[in-house]
Amino acid sequence: MAVPHYTYLKMKMPGTKGIITINGDYEKSSACAAASIRLAESLVIVAEKKLLDRVVAMAGKQPNLSPEPKESETEGSFKPAKETKKIPLDPERHIVIGANLDSN
Repeated sequence: MAVPHYTYLKMKMPGTKGIITINGDYEKSSACAAASIRLAESLVIVAEKKLLDRVVAMAGKQPNLSPEPKESETEGSFKPAKETKKIPLDPERHIVIGANLDSN
């Protein structure tokens, strides 16, 4: 039942004696956003360094590293279902779904 107002850093919700308003802190919000940006940049740098190490290894003809990561190293890798079927959306487009999905 709470309603967040992100622009104003406020959240309103019903209380026993009327509407409760919780105010946010702009400085704290800005500091948190900056810290999140630094974390995201550091994660990107780590991933790019791993890829660069693989490229350097391939250039040096080192057999222990390849430019393609192993399947176990890829996070969130997507594997489609073994049995799929195409569902037409319109004459030019279609989607692929699992063939054994429930009708619910």
